[in-house]
Amino acid sequence: MEILTLKTFQAVVDEGGIKGAADKLHTVQSNITNRIQKLERELDTKLFHLVGRKLQLTPSGQQLCEYANQILQLEYQATSAISRNKGSYELRVGMPETFAAVHMPLALKQLKQNHAEIRTKIYTDTSDRLVFAVLNNKVDCAALGNAPKHENLVVIPIVQEELVMVTPLESDHDPVLFVREEGCGYRKHALVWQQEAGRNTDELMIMSSADGILGCVSAGLGYTIMGKNMVVGSRYEKSLVMTPVSHGPEYVQLSIVYRKGSPLESGTLTLAKLLTK
Repeated sequence: MEILTLKTFQAVVDEGGIKGAADKLHTVQSNITNRIQKLERELDTKLFHLVGRKLQLTPSGQQLCEYANQILQLEYQATSAISRNKGSYELRVGMPETFAAVHMPLALKQLKQNHAEIRTKIYTDTSDRLVFAVLNNKVDCAALGNAPKHENLVVIPIVQEELVMVTPLESDHDPVLFVREEGCGYRKHALVWQQEAGRNTDELMIMSSADGILGCVSAGLGYTIMGKNMVVGSRYEKSLVMTPVSHGPEYVQLSIVYRKGSPLESGTLTLAKLLTK
């Protein structure tokens, strides 16, 4: 089995189909199909079956998926270690969009100025999905809130961010709690606050971005619970009021997480040091 073929197989699994895999690997769909068919001939078994319009793994496909993940992790670790020893390497860093906007720019500037051997590549996603990405070597490390305990993860605390209730400055607001989608760490805190504050009857409104939430709150459409640093410096700051939360945790612990035994641990530690406040 060739590494490219296994990467193609893994991409089909991750993206849920041929088209998504082709987009991810920057190739045409016929190449993806040919590689999968070649792999099935080589193993003399079907790896996928079609359910409706979706591809699902067969039992043989599920078994191969486990081995492919291990093989590709080792392949990445090997190439990363060699790149590091050559003196220049890429560090894939995951983070929520809000962290990228608020905390990361200065650290990346310092990293570029003082550690030119480290080339960062940024990926944004929710905290929950970033944990999965780190554990499966999709990224080398991730910055996220309330990192879980896991036997394969190293957690480095970097920032304690104050939680605040955000309301409009010059108008009453509707009893609507604005939050991000599932997997957002701030959403979890907001829901804890809502329960402990006895406001379970307030409507829940889901937005795709923190900027969108702040815009709606400034217009008097509701309120939110989020990190203070996400409000300070935003274009809506002057039209909002921030009040320290009176229920639930007062702070969110932001941390850098990475896999134990990562060949790029030194680069991750360097970035974590720049982010520690």
